[in-house]
Amino acid sequence: ADLARVTAPTLVVHGDRDIFFPVDIPVAMYRHLPKAQLWIVPNGEHVPIHDPLVPFADVALRFLSARADAPPAR
Repeated sequence: ADLARVTAPTLVVHGDRDIFFPVDIPVAMYRHLPKAQLWIVPNGEHVPIHDPLVPFADVALRFLSARADAPPAR
């Protein structure tokens, strides 16, 4: 219920091979965050953003740029 109150656009990033948290956790977060996008990183481990083969910066910048181009919320 608390996630539904988050009004900021949110990018949920999760590795599909995370040994600590199953993929259903970020999927549930995505479903409850009203302005979320979900990126499940193929072959990503617990912290896939630190993997040099994962284009995290590119994806994050694209996400942020799309938000900057959006009209302001009313």
